[in-house]
Amino acid sequence: MNYLNKAFDTFNTAVVSPIYHAIFTTLTILASVIMFKDWDRQNTTQIFTEICGFVTILSGTFLLHKTKETVEGIY
Repeated sequence: MNYLNKAFDTFNTAVVSPIYHAIFTTLTILASVIMFKDWDRQNTTQIFTEICGFVTILSGTFLLHKTKETVEGIY
C-alpha cells in the first residue's frame, strides 16, 4: 500500500489506477491457476476467452499510458 501511495503522489491517477488494475488482475489469475488449478477444469474455449480478456486489459493499460505521454509531449 505504501508503494501505491507513493505512485499516486508521483504520477497522475489516470495512469496509476489502470496499471494497478492490470497488475492486480495478473496476480489474481496467477493465484487462481496455482491455488485452485483453475485451468484443469476449463476447456480450451474458456482458457482462450480468459487470455483474450487479459490481453485486452493489458492493451488498454498500454494505450492509456502511451496516450498520456503523447498529450504531455504536445503541450
